[in-house]
Amino acid sequence: METAEKAALLRTLHRAPPLLVLPNAWDVESARVLAGLPGCRALATTSVGVARSLGFEDGEQAPAEEMIRAAARIAAAVELPVTGDLERGYGDPAGTARAAWEAGLAGMNFEDSTAGSMVDADEQADAIRGLRAAASELVLNARIDVFLRRAGGVDEAVVRGNAYLAAGADCVYPIFCPADSISELVRRIDGPINVAATPGTPPPAALERLGVARLTFGGGLASAAYAEAARIAGEALR
Repeated sequence: METAEKAALLRTLHRAPPLLVLPNAWDVESARVLAGLPGCRALATTSVGVARSLGFEDGEQAPAEEMIRAAARIAAAVELPVTGDLERGYGDPAGTARAAWEAGLAGMNFEDSTAGSMVDADEQADAIRGLRAAASELVLNARIDVFLRRAGGVDEAVVRGNAYLAAGADCVYPIFCPADSISELVRRIDGPINVAATPGTPPPAALERLGVARLTFGGGLASAAYAEAARIAGEALR
């Protein structure tokens, strides 16, 4: 399947039930394992997982070229559409979007905070328009960081979400939104919503009933894999 076909499929998967569950891979082997799970229809990468696998920390500490190459290897290793967590575009969002598309990625996450501070919503919308112009077929998931940064609540998330969708985003991602706000966000935001899987997040069936389009895990799967490896090794080392 060509990248354009994968992007078209990924975009369609946001628009109708069932809930799109996107496991987050951090290297080629994790992608192969996750893609082989029954019911898996697409994958995402995780910036923190990929960065740490390369010897860096999250928060655009890894060079853009290395992050894109790692995501490209993941995309090439599976037949499913892969969307890349490419943070805030590493200083060149439009160039990063073009590079992601050329690398075989069907989609891309794009954050609206940097160095712990929120980016102005109008500035972010302009950047999204630039991403869309640079890679028109790329499925764009616009992350909203107001809950992560404690920089606002539901009203601010709704304003930003609708602005980003109007600018060309395919989906918005109010990361770490409170569970009791999900229903209101779905009702007031005029497009697909991505929710992060956390200990307090409702189960997938409940999210689907609420109208959530997409569920991702961030770095949670990579962290769980490392914790399990440490547990097994630790038992043998006692």
